[in-house]
Amino acid sequence: MASQSADVIIIGAGIAGVTAANKLFASGYKDVKILEARNRIGGRIHTVSLGPNACSVEMGAQWIHGGGDNPVYCIALAHDLLDHSNVHDEFAGAYYNENGTSVDKSLLDTVTTIFKETVEDMVDFSFSDSKSTLTCQEYLTNRMSTILSPISDAQKEEAANIFRSLLNILKEDCGDDLTNLSLRCNGFEDDFRNDDHTLPAGYENLLRIQMSNFEPDVIRFETEVKLIDWSEKENGMDSVVLKCVERGTEMTYTANHVISTIPLGVLKKKHKQLFSPALPAGKASLIEKLGFGKVNKILLHYEEPFWTKGNGGIKLVWDQAPKCDVGERSWARDIFAFKEMKHIDNMLIAWIYGDSAEQIENIDEARVGEVCTQVLRQFLSDNTIPNPSSVRTSKWCTDPHTLGAYTFVPSDCHYDDVGRSAKPLLRSSGKPTVLFAGEATHSDNYGSVHGAMISGIREATRITKWKTKQGY
Repeated sequence: MASQSADVIIIGAGIAGVTAANKLFASGYKDVKILEARNRIGGRIHTVSLGPNACSVEMGAQWIHGGGDNPVYCIALAHDLLDHSNVHDEFAGAYYNENGTSVDKSLLDTVTTIFKETVEDMVDFSFSDSKSTLTCQEYLTNRMSTILSPISDAQKEEAANIFRSLLNILKEDCGDDLTNLSLRCNGFEDDFRNDDHTLPAGYENLLRIQMSNFEPDVIRFETEVKLIDWSEKENGMDSVVLKCVERGTEMTYTANHVISTIPLGVLKKKHKQLFSPALPAGKASLIEKLGFGKVNKILLHYEEPFWTKGNGGIKLVWDQAPKCDVGERSWARDIFAFKEMKHIDNMLIAWIYGDSAEQIENIDEARVGEVCTQVLRQFLSDNTIPNPSSVRTSKWCTDPHTLGAYTFVPSDCHYDDVGRSAKPLLRSSGKPTVLFAGEATHSDNYGSVHGAMISGIREATRITKWKTKQGY
């Protein structure tokens, strides 16, 4: 079996991995390799070209959440990657009922205000009762009659439909049903600030900026790590041994330090077989308890737009129960919006979460497009709406290198548990041997690109501080 070594080996060439490598190289530590199971950089950042004009679209991470000192925003701003007009407004769009009528504008405005106030109340409650074990759904169920009390009886049913549909915004945020999301750690405090941005030329450009301090051959593509042997060896050697398959060939790598950016979804499924010896019980328990949401995108490209450009797209207000047998269309009820993409005239994008996100991965993309067309024709009461000229769906749930989308905090966990998941595996000497980065390890910014980026800097700094202390 062939073997290679490096001082530091990073598992994964997503934003956390390449940022960690960039930080190490910038600090003067150049004996670094990145092992990437795919044949591309980015991980859950995946920019592709779509449509006849080969426009850049994101199959994974879409937004830069917030400005100010967000490091992703700062880098994008410094390199002129932002479209400042493309600020994300969750509530913009034309709203339609399931029966094909437009939603009453006055009622929509009232319910949207109530919804925002309810989310604020949930955030306030989470800060006031840090020991609550309620889920977000339990909180809402207990208060639903009060929440909609300002609405007249004549409009109560339609108002409830609007409110339930708006809840899909929160479900997309966590990638799961609200029955699983912790109320005390809901993460909603930064929602609806309307300061999310996109990168029209693609997130991949920002990734390449993060590789500015090292050459591309630092990354070994199509190299999947099968075993991380972090045992203290009898001969006194304290290197970590990685058993890999590199382009179909078994390969061994050894390193003094390993930074794992393996996504939480993969760790949840494989940590018992991946680490030898097994992870400490506390770390294993955290991996198993934390939530990992399921989210996918549906991209619909048309020859010509049939919707009114510039209003934010089409929002769906579903009835509480389907009026007919939906059969294979059941997944479509978890779509809240077909949003327009401001830098691509002829494209709509829909997000879908939870079990429905996983379900569509087993459906032919053309059929997904047909179902979306049926839904749009029904809600807009317009049978002339064409089928899309092309359809593309992401497949993060069954991707063996992600097995989901991003982290959320369930009701039996806390933000602190996310932070504790970053605790490295140490030698008896205190040497950080296996370190953990990625969005799932940042207690304040889990589920975000900037959380992953900061975590990469954090673990690279952990190594450099230890080396400096040891006189390296």
